Amino acid sequence: MDTDTMISKQEVYRIRIKPFIDRQIADDAIYLDKFNTDGWLNYLVNVMKKFPVEQFITIADDDLKKRIGRLMSHQLVAGMLNDFTPEQMKIFDECMVRR
Repeated sequence: MDTDTMISKQEVYRIRIKPFIDRQIADDAIYLDKFNTDGWLNYLVNVMKKFPVEQFITIADDDLKKRIGRLMSHQLVAGMLNDFTPEQMKIFDECMVRR
């Protein structure tokens, strides 16, 4: 095997995740308010590295798309909540439906 053409494990995550990030951002540019594309890529690679690379590459594209979409959405919401004043947070809490 030619070691010059081997892809590092880090790159496997980056190569597989980047198209999903690009699609999310193309569908809604609000994601750029939190991170640029590289910021999202770094964040998601770090999260997805909890899966060994062998397991990560077997995740179906539809499943990976959902996971990435959820992670990006959660990150946006968390950022917005951090910017709320205590009064805004109280209003937000009152509007949430409890289950």
